[in-house]
Amino acid sequence: MKKTLLALAVLGLPAFAAAQSNVTIYGIGDVSLNHFSGSNGGLQSNGSVNRVDSSAGNNLAGSRLGFKGMEDLGGGLSADFKLEMGITLDTGRSEQGGRLFGRAARVGLNSGYGSVHLGRQDTPAFELLGGVDPMGVGLAGSAANIHAGNKGLYPVGRLGGVPQQGWMGLAAFRADNSVRYDTPTVQGFNGSVLYGVGESTGRNGDIGIASISYSNGPLFVGYVHIHDNSANVVNPATVGYNQKSDALGATYDFGPVKLHGLIGSKKAHSAGFEDKGDYYLLGLSAPLGQSSQVLASWNRSEGKNSNANSADQFSVAYLHSMSKRTKLYTSFAKIKNKGNAAFGVDGYDGHDGKPFDYSTLFNVGMMHAF
Repeated sequence: MKKTLLALAVLGLPAFAAAQSNVTIYGIGDVSLNHFSGSNGGLQSNGSVNRVDSSAGNNLAGSRLGFKGMEDLGGGLSADFKLEMGITLDTGRSEQGGRLFGRAARVGLNSGYGSVHLGRQDTPAFELLGGVDPMGVGLAGSAANIHAGNKGLYPVGRLGGVPQQGWMGLAAFRADNSVRYDTPTVQGFNGSVLYGVGESTGRNGDIGIASISYSNGPLFVGYVHIHDNSANVVNPATVGYNQKSDALGATYDFGPVKLHGLIGSKKAHSAGFEDKGDYYLLGLSAPLGQSSQVLASWNRSEGKNSNANSADQFSVAYLHSMSKRTKLYTSFAKIKNKGNAAFGVDGYDGHDGKPFDYSTLFNVGMMHAF
């Protein structure tokens, strides 16, 4: 009850709401020491940096503070909500562009026929990547570094000078103004459909995502399709951006080792320019005793009509659980660009106007969940 009342006070809700729902406060604190280095044309000047980091893109898990609750409405029906903010512990600032609840802000209904949620929420594409990539979506070798579309989808990683957001150019990690339906799990199968409304004429800025997955024992297989007119990329009204993407991912746990794999492709059109690319991921994870784990992965972005899309990433990581809620970790990744590609680990993509030929990131960190 004390946690409930505290959460209500923080959210500014009246105390009588405590009698209607059970509110849980939760969070993660994750901070790491990072060393980044990069080279363009053999030049190292200003190509390296050390820092204390707590961002979601470079740590085991993004630091956060959240509030969630559920109310039983009877007859197999329930209502729930989730408000989750991203926090950079190294500065105390909000992540996700300074949003108050940038990680999640949604409400929904659940029944035996599935669930429907409205608001800002994770996309099925983001969940598939997080479930298949052994590095998750945060360690130094995260597949998001070269599959996320924020570097290299267009010449020197830019379209009209605007960095693209999203995974594999598929869609944003999270969708604003969205409606999402998730089916109940039947015989191991589960499906999701999400539609993000661009709130402009002509469906500009809209995102449509559909996924299906199967899980049975050691096997997981998932597929996602995205049709993206997202205004998060550029202004579709003036540039006419349109992209269709597909990805198929799978994992299989043999016991001593778990294998991870993903293949994907995308085709984008904008102002008469067509961009095509394929994406690959191979990885493994293996336990070391009762409390440790080793991870490794290889990722490739392969441009079909532009060498600005091609790069390879190699990564390794080690995790050690000190308890169920506290972990120590270290990870290393290297990206090797081809041609004019501008992919970069840790968000650094070049120096003096020239993209790095390669970049590396090494980190050591600690994560604590509460």
